[in-house]
Amino acid sequence: MAAGRVALGLSVWFAAQAGVSTAMAAPAKADAVVALPKVNGDLTGTLKKIRDTGIITLGYREAAIPFSYVNDKGKPVGYTMDLCYAVVDAVKTALNLPNLRVREMSITPQNRIPLVKNGTVDLDCAPNTITPERAEQVGFSNPYYVSEVRLLVNKKDNIQGLEDLKGQNLVASAGSTGERLARMQAEKIGYRVIPARDHGESMVTLETGRAKAFALDDVLLAGFRANARDPESFVIVGAPLETELNALMLPRDDLQFKRFVDTTLAHVYSSGDIRRIQRKWFQQPIPPRNVNLNLEPSKEVVEIWRKGSHVTE
Repeated sequence: MAAGRVALGLSVWFAAQAGVSTAMAAPAKADAVVALPKVNGDLTGTLKKIRDTGIITLGYREAAIPFSYVNDKGKPVGYTMDLCYAVVDAVKTALNLPNLRVREMSITPQNRIPLVKNGTVDLDCAPNTITPERAEQVGFSNPYYVSEVRLLVNKKDNIQGLEDLKGQNLVASAGSTGERLARMQAEKIGYRVIPARDHGESMVTLETGRAKAFALDDVLLAGFRANARDPESFVIVGAPLETELNALMLPRDDLQFKRFVDTTLAHVYSSGDIRRIQRKWFQQPIPPRNVNLNLEPSKEVVEIWRKGSHVTE
């Protein structure tokens, strides 16, 4: 993993949050557990809407294994769903809303930003990449993961990277960073980019041979490979097209709600709960096919947890 670029990205991100979020990059006692958030003063923005309506709306993906996907019982589950439900539990306590209703809404890479911007979705519980362009329209929590955009290909095609795709089709989910990065080199190399509705459709396009490569975050690609009809037929290849910080997406300029979400994440990180969640979704069998991804957290991911574990009032 491109550790230097990630370290710079982390430093820039947390420095930019100073005075905006309660989460800070400064060292703290190793045994200090951050308390769950409280709301001081009048409610505004998203938290006020949640209190007034008694409803919080969470966005999820149908096939972003292991972060956010639908299991065999039709229930949205995953690593980021667990993080979002930690926020839900904190809201119930802080706002004294034991009967808070949770509305779960299936959304896609194309419509997530409009739905968060217009207030339809309060918190998008999916592997969202923090980018400057998106930050002009929506807000982000402190990051919870680091990933790399790479390619999933069929072994028999002997593809090692983008340069081997001349004259071929590459599939990427419309609105994803995979699509954006793939298009940047499509004309130069001479491949075609097929935009799919979502990640599940992208995988079907690859499996049926309509595309020779699928561009997406490496962790998500590992999930699709593990759950493919013939996992051994596929391999993740190529130098990283980009190293990304992943975060929960929320309304822009809603500082009260951002502080609330970041402090909840800081509690999850500092209490050690994040290790349990990591093991649950990355290091043991998960539905729907009881596949174990066997992915240890990278040092960059552990650093994200460390930096996001500290808060000041």
